[in-house]
Amino acid sequence: MRNSDFIVGKVPITKEEVRAVSIMKLDLVNAKRFIDVGAGTGSVTVEAAYNYPNLEVISIERNDDALDLINKNVEKFKLKNVEVIKAYAPIDIEEQVDAIFLGGTGNRLDEILLWSKEKLVPGGRLVANFIIVETFNETLRLLRKYGFKNIDVSVMNISKLEKLGTGEYFKPLNPIYIISCEKGRE
Repeated sequence: MRNSDFIVGKVPITKEEVRAVSIMKLDLVNAKRFIDVGAGTGSVTVEAAYNYPNLEVISIERNDDALDLINKNVEKFKLKNVEVIKAYAPIDIEEQVDAIFLGGTGNRLDEILLWSKEKLVPGGRLVANFIIVETFNETLRLLRKYGFKNIDVSVMNISKLEKLGTGEYFKPLNPIYIISCEKGRE
């Protein structure tokens, strides 16, 4: 999906190229339940729910402006497989899930990673995106400490063609650090 497909505001959106890679790394093809933490505009929630109509998607967000955008985007795409929860993760969810996406952690990184490990089924996928290097480094350290397996790290540097005077140039966007891993099958 293109960014222009979404209703947006002042809330950050996971850009389409980053979203495509992140959703691919979540491996949702056979997944039944998925959680989007710090959902922002809901672009990951919506694209996952839209592309996988049998997937139950739980979208967690604490910001009222963001919640409004998520609900508007869910409604725009007529999605029936999304539950939007106003909360500050981690939250109490009874059943385990197949995948979790971390778009934001609200200074609760340690708690959210421990909760993610508890909530994921064995072999379940965790994907996290970061623009802040220190948060990326701390996440990588904690994932190793807590025994997540098959940790894969990528950095995406995307530039978009824009006008400059009578010519064009590639305007760089923020680099995005993408971590994907899975809960061990102990």
